[in-house]
Amino acid sequence: MRWKKRRSIALEYLKSIYRYNEEAGAFAIDVRLSDYSRAFSQWDSAWAEVREVDPSLVQYLKDCSNDIPFRSPVEIVFAVSDPRDAEAEEQIVRGVRNYFRYEIFVERGRLRRMFRRSVTYAGVAILFLAFAFAVEPALPDGVIAAAFGEGIYVGGWVFLWEAISQLIFQRASARRTIADYRRFFDAPIRFESG
Repeated sequence: MRWKKRRSIALEYLKSIYRYNEEAGAFAIDVRLSDYSRAFSQWDSAWAEVREVDPSLVQYLKDCSNDIPFRSPVEIVFAVSDPRDAEAEEQIVRGVRNYFRYEIFVERGRLRRMFRRSVTYAGVAILFLAFAFAVEPALPDGVIAAAFGEGIYVGGWVFLWEAISQLIFQRASARRTIADYRRFFDAPIRFESG
């Protein structure tokens, strides 16, 4: 019961910070543009199909997304001070969608590479630990031999830890990034005169 009350208080507080669209049940992330070109990076080549969204805009969207609960839908609302231009607005919508589609593709590739690396690290860890276990009885007494044996054990455990770290912690971070990008890709995009 307390959880529901806390959640409703938090949502009411968020509604005082972000506009809330009652019809869609979505929080609006407001973005003010002085002109339509500000949505894209100034270094972007105009002929490219996947235009690079301005990095500060992407960071702003991520920051807002972190504020808004993940289960609550969002919509992106651009307020433009220029006279409205339907063609430029369509270009922004297409550019933003293509940008986030591409970023999802890149992050999924990163996830695949991360999984392959963790499997490789786990395999190397098993080899190191098996070798250390097999060689330990045959090692002569002495400081150097003991250090060698312990070094192989430590190396095996380090590789195993890196495999676990990649598979659990870093993978979770990449999956969250993909979920954020998917959220922006699916979000309705509107324009208002501002």
